[in-house]
Amino acid sequence: MKKQAKSALTRGTTFLLTQRRQDGGFEGQLSSNTFPTCAYAWIEFAQGETPDPNLTEWFVANQNEDGGWGLDTANISNAEATRFVRLMLEQIHLQSPDPSLQNLLASVPEFPPHLALVKLAYAAFDQFDWNELTLSENALPIMKLARQLTKIPVLGSRLKPPRHRLPPVALFNTPMFETFFIAEQHTLVPVFILIELNTARRPEMIESLVSWLKSHVLSDGSWFRVNYITALSVLALIELQKKWKPDEDTAAFIERGIAWLRTTRNPDGGCREALNLNVWDTALSVMALTDVYAEDNGAVPLNLELPDKVQRAAQWLVKHQNSDGGWAFSGLDDSTLPSDADDTALGTLALIRSLNVSTPSDRNALDNSVHRGVAWLKTQQSRDGGWSTYQPGQGDVGCVSITAHAIEALFELGRSDIADKPDMQREMNRGIDWLRRQINREGYWRDLWLAKDTYGTACAIIALVKVGLGDVPEIQRGVEWLERSQNADGGWGEDMFGSPTESTVEQTAWSTYALLLAAPENSAAQDGIAFLLKHQQENGSWHEQCVGIYWEIIGGYADPIYASVFPVLALNQFLQTPP
Repeated sequence: MKKQAKSALTRGTTFLLTQRRQDGGFEGQLSSNTFPTCAYAWIEFAQGETPDPNLTEWFVANQNEDGGWGLDTANISNAEATRFVRLMLEQIHLQSPDPSLQNLLASVPEFPPHLALVKLAYAAFDQFDWNELTLSENALPIMKLARQLTKIPVLGSRLKPPRHRLPPVALFNTPMFETFFIAEQHTLVPVFILIELNTARRPEMIESLVSWLKSHVLSDGSWFRVNYITALSVLALIELQKKWKPDEDTAAFIERGIAWLRTTRNPDGGCREALNLNVWDTALSVMALTDVYAEDNGAVPLNLELPDKVQRAAQWLVKHQNSDGGWAFSGLDDSTLPSDADDTALGTLALIRSLNVSTPSDRNALDNSVHRGVAWLKTQQSRDGGWSTYQPGQGDVGCVSITAHAIEALFELGRSDIADKPDMQREMNRGIDWLRRQINREGYWRDLWLAKDTYGTACAIIALVKVGLGDVPEIQRGVEWLERSQNADGGWGEDMFGSPTESTVEQTAWSTYALLLAAPENSAAQDGIAFLLKHQQENGSWHEQCVGIYWEIIGGYADPIYASVFPVLALNQFLQTPP
């Protein structure tokens, strides 16, 4: 099997390099989602237009056998996604009656309304009462108390904000608003504008909300470089133009926002939620390529010129580092998209590893970039030792994979030859202690941003093994959980909620990689390698599946970078195991 694995690794590495852009970075084409596609159609209605026929074709093509729609390409029917699509198709049929569309609508199950953001869309089409969307302003003290209770470990995982009602618009004027997760803030402000314009219409409140919204637009015309947040923002400004004081300034924001939303359209007719994840894609690709190049296994043809390509990708990361030392999920040259801990940890780790396989033309710039990344990570570590996505304690929660990546970055810097390296041991130990505490009693770690328990478990095992803690009891528990969770075909698979599904290449690859690090001769890992070999395509790629997670309301995404990087890492590690 080693010979076959070597051939697969060569072809996989060659294909991964085809995902590299001319500027040196890597970027995969993200898959379409239902909510962003519905939001795009909603905007066209708001402008008095009939939605693009390609949108209708996407809805038709992605209807499931049970008549519903899923949140994402996993095609697991979801009541809220189905209600949203049904609303859009009903409006399309009203504007342009079509017998085939009428027949399709007859096959769609009717679910009772629940999710407040879907009710918002129904209100916009006069099918729901605007006044019923929010909680009473009298609920603010109770919300504040509930927010405090979620900080108690026992209650934090049990207390969830209501999904059927939005907070009152008056929340915007309270300190509690500042404690919300950054994406929640960006979502709530345009929603509040829409509600306020259709209910109380308080001039001071509208002016304050609109000022916040306009001050948070990015240089590319989007909000948070996310489709649904940008769509809601554009819809709020369109409503502002219709029902308040039209002005050229607002019109310009609308025009630029819509132009940006067009860039999220996919060839299949749908829309993806994020424009790209090019920082993560580039960092992951550098890590995979440096691992392959660092091992003398004869799997890398000389004509691939990996050192030069790794160096260019590293330079791309340096160029797209934010002024505060961190990295955002999507590269902008002006630092207007906020840094997050996951991209910063991976970006830093990738730069450190790139030094092992290439001689950069500007070593000082690379060293400086690494130290700035680590300095940012140190300021973002929570008091409990973990790392969250954005702001610890600001509506954010600790994340297993992010903490694992941060630990790896600190460890790699600590053993690198970069001059004047700071002492990373204290921060690393605090992170390790946090990570070990997060293991579930069943033996897995749960993650936030990739699906789900397999990824969290794999990341935790990888980090602990790499820092020299391969003999701690949590490793064995994690290995045993992965063994129990393996499917009969030798792969692993679960949906964004952690429920078992058919095997995916990505989940199989990262589970196999972790097992090979922890126990090289593990039979489950051998079966995982066999699964990867069986499912590699002729051009060296693997079929990407929905394993990334935006958040629960939007769903997940597939990225061809993941379907190359993780198998390359697993195959390369397999070739290092004893014969």
